[in-house]
Amino acid sequence: MKHYLLFTGHMIDKDGRSEKRFPQDKEISAKEKIKQVLVDISATIHGPFAGIAGGACGGDILFHECCAELGIPSKMYLALPPNEFKITSVSFAGKDWSERFDSLIHQLPVVVLPDNVYAGEGYNIWQRANLWMLDAALQNGRVNMTLIVLWDGSPSNAEGGAAHMVEIAKLQRLTIAHINTALL
Repeated sequence: MKHYLLFTGHMIDKDGRSEKRFPQDKEISAKEKIKQVLVDISATIHGPFAGIAGGACGGDILFHECCAELGIPSKMYLALPPNEFKITSVSFAGKDWSERFDSLIHQLPVVVLPDNVYAGEGYNIWQRANLWMLDAALQNGRVNMTLIVLWDGSPSNAEGGAAHMVEIAKLQRLTIAHINTALL
């Protein structure tokens, strides 16, 4: 049975961000940690595996790149159509991240949050996207799913980020592999 690897994590910090969560100079260390978590999971749980993540600059893109390097198929779930998503969650980080996003868009299956998923329930688009990805990752049951999170452990000041996903996962007693950005 397929084991789903759901990823959520911080974006690269915007220039001038007062509270650092994931500075650009931690990218290589973060990628190494993500890759190590994937290797560790594959050593203890025998696949096949399927990766699920968004496409934001930072953790999401690193996760998809690590999956590709390890031969794990992954799918990109976007809260907005690709061009809108890129403007909102990638372009601010610079040309390199934009090019990497574009490359992944052409390599991976990409799905966009349908308008009717969790609509009308008081959730913003980012919360809806988290719930949607979690639903997809749970299709073979909670024992066949691991949440990998690249997060500093702080409560979110914006709804729908990594903290939101971790909160939901804890309520459902899901397996969580936490990579703490404060320790990179």
